[in-house]
Amino acid sequence: MEKENNSIVEVKKIHTFLLERKSNNLMSLKVKRLLAQKRTDGLGKGCDQFCADVQGLYSACLEYLEKWMTPMEEFSSFMWMDLSETPDWNDVEACIKHLGEKGVPIDDAKCFDQVTDLKKFTERCNSDGEFNGLQAHQKWTKYFEKAKSIACYSELLKIAQFFFAVLSHSANVERVFSLMQSQWTKERNQLSVESLKGLLLVQYNFKETSCKDFHAYLMSNRKLLGKISSSEKYGRADKED
Repeated sequence: MEKENNSIVEVKKIHTFLLERKSNNLMSLKVKRLLAQKRTDGLGKGCDQFCADVQGLYSACLEYLEKWMTPMEEFSSFMWMDLSETPDWNDVEACIKHLGEKGVPIDDAKCFDQVTDLKKFTERCNSDGEFNGLQAHQKWTKYFEKAKSIACYSELLKIAQFFFAVLSHSANVERVFSLMQSQWTKERNQLSVESLKGLLLVQYNFKETSCKDFHAYLMSNRKLLGKISSSEKYGRADKED
């Protein structure tokens, strides 16, 4: 649920999956075989308690999700953006109205033509199992990459930019705070806000980059190498701060 790139769509799907699992009291076949064996051994009461605990676990997970999903209900009109089905204009129109209320103007005439093109794209791709397995933002990236020019998706891009900027959880913020705490302590240093910002940007945006690749990147960037070898120092925070 707390994947870095999860959108509200993915969190909503998790909720739907959990509801289905709870309604079917889903357990693995291996567990079911073990329960059947234990019942044969006369441990039916314990097996019943285990099944009740499984239901309790599903209920607790759903209760937790529903508690934190309440603010997301505002964005329920954006659920079509998972592109698991061909978009319906009525759903897109509801998004346009929502964005208009938020001060984000969308040209509905242009958007209608762009949605028509998007429909053709999804109809072609939704038979592709690999495409269906992608996260929502990855599907949209593929669509934008295949478009001939920004004129083909300018209004859809505005909708996507708004939607994917909405956090589906606070995990990313907490990760940044954790990185900040390890760098900005009285015991270690008194870096200025700008210096700390630079460190956090490097740590967060290059976290998937290996040391070898990062070294190659540095060596290929002469401008950056010049800054590294310069006499300029890190800025320090004022004591009053």
